[in-house]
Amino acid sequence: MMASVVRLGAQFPSRRLRTSARNMLDGIVTAIVHGPVNAEVGLLVNDCIVIDALVTNSCVTSLDLHPGGRAVALINASFITLLADTPGLRLSARNLIGGTVVDVTDSPVESEVVLDIGGGRELAAIVTSHSRRELNLVPGAHTLACFKASHIILAAEY
Repeated sequence: MMASVVRLGAQFPSRRLRTSARNMLDGIVTAIVHGPVNAEVGLLVNDCIVIDALVTNSCVTSLDLHPGGRAVALINASFITLLADTPGLRLSARNLIGGTVVDVTDSPVESEVVLDIGGGRELAAIVTSHSRRELNLVPGAHTLACFKASHIILAAEY
């Protein structure tokens, strides 16, 4: 698996951060809803997809997150569940994104499935090879990716 690279801000211009998170989606903060401890942050990652992240209020402050500001969502591929579009299905996971399978790397135990989610954006998920076969996840197939808001790490440049 290739590590993702994030460039850090002006204070460390020569430093870069490598991360094992397969998915890095940069975007614009659309809204922040504060609770007593945590805040839900909406992040527009393409023309029509807003993902929701749940972070502590102190993280919102330390990252200087605000509507109109920029942030990057880091999502580990193993935190993403792929499922068939099932009418009437209700989930507790906040994020549900449709996509088209563009690549599959298969092994006897697990598979990496890469989805085109539109706007030049991709989302990778790690699923068991059994599940990949059961869901018929092959290039061109449509599926839904779901992940919890609490499984997202937000990063921001400073």
